[in-house]
Amino acid sequence: MDFDARHNVLRITVTGYVSNEIMLDTYAVVAKYVAAHGACRAITDLSGVTKFDVSPSAMRALTKETPAIPKGHVRVIVAPEDSKYGMVRMFQIITELTRPDLQVVRTLDAAYHLLNVESPEFVPVAPE
Repeated sequence: MDFDARHNVLRITVTGYVSNEIMLDTYAVVAKYVAAHGACRAITDLSGVTKFDVSPSAMRALTKETPAIPKGHVRVIVAPEDSKYGMVRMFQIITELTRPDLQVVRTLDAAYHLLNVESPEFVPVAPE
């Protein structure tokens, strides 16, 4: 995770293999970080994920969790490949009422554009 204080954006970069457990653990770490440091906008970048082994039932379980980023703060998920994009879009549709500010895009540049982030200055942050 890294944070751009000027734009108030937390960026979560996920790489390698992602299982149900890894996805849920990552979500919990983000929620804990935001609870300790305050609400912000967020980008979750799945571009570096080599295998997305997350089941539809795990995605549905995640929809029942309290949003890690509170309403009123845009969060963007970058999902370039069709399989990841489809799964994340399912999550977005199911959670429209609890996560109205969630957007799904194909590229990190599209996420920056959506959040009006120019010349980002991300600094690594330690998970809580």
